[in-house]
Amino acid sequence: MGSHTAESLEQDQGLALLRCMEEICKKLDLAEPVWVSKHSRDLSVFRRTKLYPSDFMEPVSFDYCTVEIL
Repeated sequence: MGSHTAESLEQDQGLALLRCMEEICKKLDLAEPVWVSKHSRDLSVFRRTKLYPSDFMEPVSFDYCTVEIL
């Protein structure tokens, strides 16, 4: 799947993340993942989180996807 980046000029970090996820999922033709509190917590502490196939409502063809704030 490779590495993909997105950028948002939104001031609100949550809204910026949402916009970036929408953009990347659209580029990769993926359904957006189900975002749970663990993902938010991981981003707050580590500036990254992993999404697994179980986090998506539709089948995906990868073992996990890392979301990282640069």
